[in-house]
This record gives sequence, C-alpha cells and structure tokens, in this order.
Amino acid sequence: MTTLLLASLALAACGQSAPAGPRVFFVQPQDGATVKSPVALEFGAENFQIAAVPPGEVKETRPNLGHHHVAVDADCLPPGSTIPRAAPWVHFGDAKNAIDMQLPPGKHRLTLQIGDDLHRTLEGLCSTITVDVAQ
Repeated sequence: MTTLLLASLALAACGQSAPAGPRVFFVQPQDGATVKSPVALEFGAENFQIAAVPPGEVKETRPNLGHHHVAVDADCLPPGSTIPRAAPWVHFGDAKNAIDMQLPPGKHRLTLQIGDDLHRTLEGLCSTITVDVAQ
C-alpha cells in the first residue's frame, strides 16, 4: 500500500497521473435526469474490455473481459455474485451497450453492472443512477 502511494505521488510530482482503474458508467441518461419512456440507455466502460460471451457452453472466464447487465430498482450485487437471468436484470451477452427501455412513470434506480463470461460480478464495476420518468 505504501509503495503504491509513493509511486502515485512520484508520478504526480512529474506531472503524470497513475493509470485509472476500470469503471463502468451510464453515458445516458445523466444521474437525476427527467426522461420519457421508452428511456434511451447507453453504457460505457473505461480501462476494461466489453466482449460478447462466447457461443456454446462456457466453463471458464476470459480475464479482463465482460459484458453489461442493467437492472431497474435494484442495487449493485456483491463481487463474485452470479447475476440472475431474470427480472430485474437484463443481460447484454452480445456486448451491446444500449437499449430503449419501457419504464413506468416515477423515480427509478438504474444499476449497471459488469459480469464475466459466467455472469459473475467483478469488483468495482457497478454504477447506479436515479431517473424520474415523466408521465
């Protein structure tokens, strides 16, 4: 830990920043936005590769690869959890990063979480926003 902190400080002193860790986020909508249904959702990832799940029966995961999952009115699942293949989760095993989603009027929490080839959650790769769907 001390070595990492010292390396970060040394890079900062040289005008360089330490490489950022992987993250997942909503490109749209913005957190707190008022939207109309169907809601256009678009997802992004930095320092992490999004890839389709291989065809056939998958028994192993590929390192540093995953795909998006989105849930309505649900929280981030703990690291290592298997993301259910049922509501409220929608899987994007084809590596797509967008959907037009029908949502009822009112406030909703949208959770975006990365899963590996076996649909298990990965540490730190979850993001939640709130939107207000207008009538």
